[in-house]
Amino acid sequence: MASEITFYLPSPLIIVPFAGVLLWATLRVLIPIFVRTAGKSSARRTSGKAGSLAKRPPREPGTWEPLDYRRPVAAPYPDWSVHTTKPLPYRPFNYGPKYHITMGLRRMPWDEWVELDNQFQYFHGEKARRLADIGRKCARTEPEALEAAYELLEEFSDYLPQRYPSLFKRTTVGIDNLLTGEHFNIVERPLQEDPMQMAARLVQDDFALLIEKADGQYYLFAGAIVMPGLWNLDERMGMPLSQIHIEHGKVPGFKEKLERGVMSLFRRIQPDSPVQRNTWYIQGLDSMDAEGFTKGAGEKNMPVENFHYRSERQSVRR
Repeated sequence: MASEITFYLPSPLIIVPFAGVLLWATLRVLIPIFVRTAGKSSARRTSGKAGSLAKRPPREPGTWEPLDYRRPVAAPYPDWSVHTTKPLPYRPFNYGPKYHITMGLRRMPWDEWVELDNQFQYFHGEKARRLADIGRKCARTEPEALEAAYELLEEFSDYLPQRYPSLFKRTTVGIDNLLTGEHFNIVERPLQEDPMQMAARLVQDDFALLIEKADGQYYLFAGAIVMPGLWNLDERMGMPLSQIHIEHGKVPGFKEKLERGVMSLFRRIQPDSPVQRNTWYIQGLDSMDAEGFTKGAGEKNMPVENFHYRSERQSVRR
């Protein structure tokens, strides 16, 4: 199964100047730990390092000068089918006795921004169920990110029909899902539902909007974390990125090895230089609670069948 989580720095295409907004997308694949992953390396079409993609002109934190930039038109996914196209395989590590904690960034071609496959109907149905059950606890927009959320809907409505024309159709007011018959009006105000909940129905991804404030930190002010791993949106809404990883998430090695690089990337990344990476960890799944979040992940003496290898594809764009 695959889903994605995305952190988005709203691009400066909107009229109102923004502090940068980042979108981070993660493809998550869970495989039982006792099933061996085949192949020596990840089956990816691109492997180029991020290099100097994220250079930026000097600016004050919390300010952003709009740029005249448009995302390139996406090419249709070759021979894509919502019924037969399988999730892309990932194995984001190499054999060897040494393991180094790095960001592992590489260039992200715009065509690969959103990955959909034959699991779309499962994720669409599960997301609809959870949105009906818990709504704002898993997908919502705070006032600070409202304009950025509208922009994300505009980007989805533009990109998805280009990349997946057999599934989506662009309309004068938004986008139609040709499989489910859903019609999404993204221009009316107010929208029929929270923009993050509407966006969640369009893709398999989970995603989050991070807004830079005057202190230089990026804060989580909107997101759709509907298919979470070991955290949920309600707990972390309004937190800065470092707090999410260090104090709340307790990500091993983040402060010592990754925090400086992550913060530098988020400050420097430009609208024309999206990046992606893959991560992995071992996740213990006991069961899902009534609100759809994992529970029992830290319990001792858990049966080996409950442990899974979890791989995440994360993309970051402004």
